[in-house]
Amino acid sequence: MQNAFEIRVGAGYTQGGGKLGGNLGSLEDVAGPGGSVEIDLGYRLIPELSLGVYGTLSTAQRGDNLVGDNDVLGASAGIQAAYHFRPDRSVDPWVSLGTGWKGLWLDPANGKTTSLQGLELARVQVGADYRLSKDISIAPVIGGSLGMFISQDSPMTTDLTEIQDKKVNVSGYAGISGRFDLGGSRGR
Repeated sequence: MQNAFEIRVGAGYTQGGGKLGGNLGSLEDVAGPGGSVEIDLGYRLIPELSLGVYGTLSTAQRGDNLVGDNDVLGASAGIQAAYHFRPDRSVDPWVSLGTGWKGLWLDPANGKTTSLQGLELARVQVGADYRLSKDISIAPVIGGSLGMFISQDSPMTTDLTEIQDKKVNVSGYAGISGRFDLGGSRGR
């Protein structure tokens, strides 16, 4: 498959951890395990390589350090490349590498929402597409990312302010995805 437009939709389990920087504590203190949905749009340049964009939305359990009833929401968006090891076979293992923006919102029932904004420094996913038809496949997917929040807006600030002493944190993901190929040509 090459010169094809690809749409990949996925859902799964996500969990983050590590220091946030400044006096914010740890990611796991504010956001517990949760669920995530993802959509990727890509263009298959050659059978082995596709380039594109990704976007995710997630919701997580309230972390142990949050007081009261808070919704914990996350999002990310960026660019990525995916390498397919066996693009002409019914089972096609692949790996993707991306980078972009990430955000986390702590939304209390009453009061101002806390917003953390930052970078997804590196995002890696691996999967194995299983072809259901020539244009549709499903895949188990696992992955992880290194992130860094750079700014925050909280009840104690009036706008986004820089986080001092920024720290790198991690997020893990496990789920399933479906890929749909539109157009393009096949080698065999």
